[in-house]
Amino acid sequence: MPPKKKVAALILKKKDIPKLVRQLTQVLTVYGPVANQSQFKFDTITDGSQLRLDYDTTILPPKKFFIPPTEDMVTFSQSPTLTIHDTLAQSDIESLWNGKRFLVFGVHSCDLAAIKFHDLILTQIYPDPYRTRRREEGIIIGLNCLLPCEDSFCKSAGTLHTTDSADLMLTELDNTYYVDVLTETGRKVVEFCKILFSPASTEQTKLVKKTLTQRNQTFPDPLDSFEEIPSQFDASYEAEMWNRLGRRCFGCGACTMVCPTCFCFDVSDRVELNLKEGARVRKWDSCQLVDFALVAGGHNFRPTIPSRVRFRIYHKFWIEPEQINQIGCVGCGRCTRACPADIDMIELLSDIQKGGN
Repeated sequence: MPPKKKVAALILKKKDIPKLVRQLTQVLTVYGPVANQSQFKFDTITDGSQLRLDYDTTILPPKKFFIPPTEDMVTFSQSPTLTIHDTLAQSDIESLWNGKRFLVFGVHSCDLAAIKFHDLILTQIYPDPYRTRRREEGIIIGLNCLLPCEDSFCKSAGTLHTTDSADLMLTELDNTYYVDVLTETGRKVVEFCKILFSPASTEQTKLVKKTLTQRNQTFPDPLDSFEEIPSQFDASYEAEMWNRLGRRCFGCGACTMVCPTCFCFDVSDRVELNLKEGARVRKWDSCQLVDFALVAGGHNFRPTIPSRVRFRIYHKFWIEPEQINQIGCVGCGRCTRACPADIDMIELLSDIQKGGN
């Protein structure tokens, strides 16, 4: 990822968003939030009118562009000899405008924090060359949230003000967006579409600071001392709360599938019907599924739902802070919204803070 190199802030008129998208789609694949019935999702953008920058949250986080739900790692064919092709060799990212790069438009701060989390753990602890290559190919335009999402606790999690991972950061004003240029890649995007941008005035800069200060006062902060939760696990590790949660949980894995920081995957081989072609495929997996900790010989390290629920939380709030000094939760609230058993993450963490009783 290019280093941060902030330059003077700019102004982009709202009416020029379709023009910006039109120019960018000439040289990049552009993704952004679009309406999906009563919800929103990140999808391919071909016309600026599709963008819904007024969205609250999306069903799946933008991590899907950097860690796809299903991905071919290696392909192979026999004609007449066996040929193996590593998909890492397919990408060329030397040029910003080579048609192989992509841009994700309108990423909220909590999801930016999750991308930064993966930047750390998937390079330092579990190096992932496939995710690293996609991250290098990706350009990110962030968007400051001005209204809280249902079930979110990003203020408690410390991710409300995050600009990490973004190349450009937008803040909505009346009829414009205030644009912070954060990286050299962001500067190149602006330069490519420079006719649409103008310098921000001192008054506009002051207005943005005031807007973000007021926003901080309106967002909920339901979890005091969020950063101390890892140290509180010892008192709750054997607590009855895990059995209570286990009796409610269906073990469906929905919470992990929508989580922006979860990164577990399974690997399998797919062989075509002609028996001459195939691929080694990895796909998202979940520690909440019964087979996740099953090993050869039939032993399962976490055979019960309570043990799997506890492991998920333990990993996010104890193991990952030990590894990279960062909690593996960004307070987006997606797990709460997706849970068919109505397990609320805020309530769960509050119970941990109380000792699990």
